[in-house]
Amino acid sequence: MTPQLIDRRALVASLLALAVMVIAFLAAFTWLQYRMMAVHDQQLSEALQRELVVRQQLDRQTGREELVRSLTVRNELFPKSRFFVLIDPAGRILVGDPERVTGVEGLLRTPGGVTRIKAPDGVNAFVASIRLDDGAVFALFQADAAREEIARSLGRAAMISIVLLILVGLVTGVVLNRYILGHVSNLADTARQIMRGQMTARAPVQQRLDAMGALTSTFNEMLEQNEALVSGMRTVTESLAHDLRTPLMRAQRAIAAARVANTALQQEAHLQRAEQDMARALQTFNSLVDLARAEAGLSRDSMERIDLGALATDLAELFEPLAEERGQRIERHIASTTVFGHRQILAQALGNLLENAIKYSAPNSVLRLRVRPGEASGASEIVVEDAGPGISPNAREQAMRPFVRLETSEEVPGTGMGLAIAAAVARLHRGRLILENAEPGLRVRLQISVLQTP
Repeated sequence: MTPQLIDRRALVASLLALAVMVIAFLAAFTWLQYRMMAVHDQQLSEALQRELVVRQQLDRQTGREELVRSLTVRNELFPKSRFFVLIDPAGRILVGDPERVTGVEGLLRTPGGVTRIKAPDGVNAFVASIRLDDGAVFALFQADAAREEIARSLGRAAMISIVLLILVGLVTGVVLNRYILGHVSNLADTARQIMRGQMTARAPVQQRLDAMGALTSTFNEMLEQNEALVSGMRTVTESLAHDLRTPLMRAQRAIAAARVANTALQQEAHLQRAEQDMARALQTFNSLVDLARAEAGLSRDSMERIDLGALATDLAELFEPLAEERGQRIERHIASTTVFGHRQILAQALGNLLENAIKYSAPNSVLRLRVRPGEASGASEIVVEDAGPGISPNAREQAMRPFVRLETSEEVPGTGMGLAIAAAVARLHRGRLILENAEPGLRVRLQISVLQTP
């Protein structure tokens, strides 16, 4: 199935966001343009007023003739950008041509202040006027070509900015959309592979850690958990089919033999064998159920705060009579530590370890039980040491698999599930089971994360 290159809803959302950004940019640009023009007009108006005041002082200090001469020279040198108009009290024009400026007649009749007008050639302009001491009117015309240039420059900058904003927004939206859809497509492809039975399929994880990378990692962790659950259920069903068939068939034959027995003594012997086989089958079934619960993590809803030291003390007191029957002694070094776990399953795992230590240790030997609080690693430990034959390093991983019984344990009754259940319980509690050489014997370390919520 070919993935969709563009998601329409995401594209519409991106276009709406882009439109909002363009509108916001236009609003900000309009406000900026207004403020720049206002500052420009204010500065030019103040400059014209200062010019009028300077010319008024010149008239007072040097006289009218000198003022007329300087204004005439100034108009001849710069006739377009700025020129002056001077009218005496009798209305005679001394300098300049008032007809060059539209509406200047009204300003000459009532001089004062600065006014922005439109020149006949269409150029924006400012006219400032002032009445001199003897009643003469002095006016100053200033063309404002810079205003239009500023407006054009700002307009071009705005258009270029908007085009770039739209292009960058579209490219970013398309690239981000395809990037996200690529990850989603990988997740969908992986899910389809899982549906086809390829339980080892995993989504490719990017090298850099981002939101989609974290999602992919979490997705793969979920798949690993599902694979572990399916593998655990497959192990349980295969083990049920394999390990329950033999004792059930033997029990069936024993019951059939009891029915046709000639004497009551023979019948009782057959029934005892059937009862033993049924007990063995029930023990195997219970062990498989416990293993499945621990592997599947179904007991996490029942987890609580547990004093691991108190739990180990209770289990040691429970198994001490069994050890005393063999002349053994359990030496305790127990510290109080609190963990977040399932009391019943932890008790069963510790019970399996103590039972194995008692079974595989020689009579009159010393067994050791320790509880160590978690330190830098954040994991508390239950340590059980026996005085038995131990397990070689190359067989330890195999010994933690279900229904595995090593050659050294063939003479000891059991189902080969003790270490497998303990390892599953350790994984359920975010820890691990470690097998070490105790010299002599075997040291089993059951690690449990401290106060680790599920």
